[in-house]
Order: sequence, then C-alpha cells, then structure tokens
Amino acid sequence: MKLEIVAKNYRVTDRLEQILEGKLRRLDKYFPDKETPCKVVMSETGRQSKMEISISYHGVYIRSEVVGDTMYYNIDSCLPKLERQLVKHREKLNKSFKMPERPSEYEFVSDVDMQPVEINKVKRFAVKPMSAEEAAENLDMVGHDFYIFANEENGAIEVVYRRKDGSVGLLQPYVEE
Repeated sequence: MKLEIVAKNYRVTDRLEQILEGKLRRLDKYFPDKETPCKVVMSETGRQSKMEISISYHGVYIRSEVVGDTMYYNIDSCLPKLERQLVKHREKLNKSFKMPERPSEYEFVSDVDMQPVEINKVKRFAVKPMSAEEAAENLDMVGHDFYIFANEENGAIEVVYRRKDGSVGLLQPYVEE
C-alpha cells in the first residue's frame, strides 16, 4: 500500500511511523495493487489522541477511527477494525469490480460467518423544496442528527447533518459514471 501520514496538532516520531508501516504491511495481503492509497490522520486534542485510517480501493472506502490515550494504543485498536471490514467486504471487493483471478497468496481467509443484511423497517416521507439554510434551521428544530430535503435551486435530494464538532455539514450526492 501507498502510505500517506497526516498529522494535525501532533508530531509523528520516526519510531511511531516505523511501527505504523510495519503493522499496516499485514493488510497488503488484501490488495494485490501495491499503489493502493492508505491515508492515516493523527491528531491530538487535550489528553486524547485520535487516529483515522482510510483505504480507497476501486471506489470502495474502508475506514476506521479510534480515540484513545496514546497513538500506540490507537494503532492496536484501529487495525483489527479495518481488517474486520476488509473480511466483511471481501465479496464486494472481489466480485463487484470484476477483478482478475488472484494468485492464492492474496486469498481472503476468514473464520467469520457473514449474515446477509436485512432491512426490517421502511419509512416513507415527503421532502419539501427549500434552501440548505432552511434545512439547517429545521435540523435544529427536529433535534435529529440529519435532515433530508429537496434543494429548491436544482431539485436534488440533499442532507444536512450535525458534525461531531457541533457545526452543520451538507451532503450532495451524485451518480458516479
């Protein structure tokens, strides 16, 4: 994998970088492409250290985020989460992108029994045309983490959501071609 380390309010030591690279190397078995991008973002707020690891592979994003006392602890917590996600999505990674047959050294090995996802409730609701600012106001009024609306300018379905830092974000989905 092609590793990119980004530090925010944190100084990455050479030793930490070596440990991170060594531990991330064990995920190479899941990716035959040595140029698979892997981004590690490390930040520190007060006494808490935060680590986010994101891997992009053929349009699929595998991501893990951990907050803990030290970055060394975060590495040991973050990597098993990533590996579980890779095992869980192995079928999607293999079949959906019609990847060529892999040599046996890249086979996914798992003792996890995967259960199909079942949708057990469906809600239908009307969306009203409004501006993103109006939707953000409605988000505050209803007290939810997100609010779905139709953008009055272009008719597209969009989502405003409450971010962890308390600010409001806007999601504008589009169809990838």
